Amino acid sequence: MTWSFLAWSPDDSAGAVYDVTVPGAWEELVDFYAGGAESRPLDRIVAIAREHGVRSVVVEQRHLDPDWRSEHGAFHGRLFRRRPSVCHRWHLFTDDVPADLSRLRPEAYRGYVVLRPLPSTPVGRTMLAPPPGLDGAIRCDATERVSLFGTPLSITAMPFLSQDAEYLRCAHATLWMVLRHAHLAHDLPRRLTAEVHDATLGGVIVGRQIPSEGLSVQQMLAGATRLGLSPGLMHLPSTPEEDAAADTVAEPAGGDGGPGRRADPQAGRLSLRAVLCRYVNSQLPPIVISASHAWVVVAHRRDAADDRRVTLWRHDDARGPYLEVADPFAEPEDAHRPWQTAILPLLPAVYVTAERAEAAGRLWFAGYLRRADDDEPVARAAAAGELTFRTYVVRSDDFLEGLTARGVHPALADLYRLAALPEHLWVVEAVDRAARREARPDVVGEALVDATASTHHEPLQEGLVALHGGRLAHRIGPDHGTRRDLRLSDPRHYRTGRPGGR
Repeated sequence: MTWSFLAWSPDDSAGAVYDVTVPGAWEELVDFYAGGAESRPLDRIVAIAREHGVRSVVVEQRHLDPDWRSEHGAFHGRLFRRRPSVCHRWHLFTDDVPADLSRLRPEAYRGYVVLRPLPSTPVGRTMLAPPPGLDGAIRCDATERVSLFGTPLSITAMPFLSQDAEYLRCAHATLWMVLRHAHLAHDLPRRLTAEVHDATLGGVIVGRQIPSEGLSVQQMLAGATRLGLSPGLMHLPSTPEEDAAADTVAEPAGGDGGPGRRADPQAGRLSLRAVLCRYVNSQLPPIVISASHAWVVVAHRRDAADDRRVTLWRHDDARGPYLEVADPFAEPEDAHRPWQTAILPLLPAVYVTAERAEAAGRLWFAGYLRRADDDEPVARAAAAGELTFRTYVVRSDDFLEGLTARGVHPALADLYRLAALPEHLWVVEAVDRAARREARPDVVGEALVDATASTHHEPLQEGLVALHGGRLAHRIGPDHGTRRDLRLSDPRHYRTGRPGGR
């Protein structure tokens, strides 16, 4: 089914309220906006809305969506059959909204969905609260302020967009999601869908560009770079056996990282989850590419009973937001097999990758443990085989402002606060797995790495700007190399500083 041009906006009403507790109400909405065809993203959005207990859908009947207008001007407005340049936008509330829209309670708001006038591919820019099943997970998200008929609202979510299968394909949609998140979470410029399309033109192409037959990895990397990111690329383990053998990091040559020694830039062979979780930890949602499809990893959570078991969630533009991935090596759909490559959407001021930063941190801790006292928390964790590492990037201002809430020793907090730090830090936390399993503060030390450290001209150890093991902590001045040491009489566990909490 397609709509006649005027049927899309049947009257001049600003909005309409739908009581979706009425039997069949959701089905009627979906049937209309999907044009009678199947729309898996829209079905998934409705399923999440039901999980939230959404009772009312407020529909803006003439929403001016910048992304759709950019696509309309570049492609859809040039077609012989006219398509409206305006969208509808659903706003989801968990309470009863009066028909006259006189009361909109911000605390009942669960987000919005832009609906494009495209049968079967209607889902445009979306900000939908994560489903309750993601409570406690580490998520990539950001907060957006929304104004609805004069009422200020806000929603914290990971942006979602579906392809239209003509002008935008899955690769464009994934890039848009990552860039939209970077705009909301990291203050990068806003990029519209047509900008994403144009930035990825040329290079190593896989087919027609307009209508689009998809993008190559090279086009995706070039587009992300042109639009303000500094993306990395990493190949992922291709079999469960290769994955299981990963993350067994041999101690780097040189032990304590003496002069001239370099850390292994890959920090050993990495498991699929180890690669992806570092970037989710950092609010940098990675893009995963299979043989025929692309999606964004948006969350992870460790199993309470087995903290080495990690579940992932993804945004899949053709299937919907917040989809659980039980096992990346046993995907039920061909489009998701195999997970081949990850595009890592690093910020332009972050030159060091998570893998190189963690290599530097592991190298320092390997040396420190040789001289640590047996009763130090980091030494006890290592002796029990319970020591692991957690790595993320963070703005140094945010890191410093969060020290007290983390339970960091006051003297250590003072050492950090008076250090000269770069704008962004890689933080490599030494983690006590036993404490993590018990949901207690689990950090027993950390290495702070300059995110702009040279990756070529000097040993990566030179990028370490401050360190804490057990009783020992120190910081190093960037210009004169002045080192200030601190000895703690009672080293203790403290909480992670990872964005989004534990």
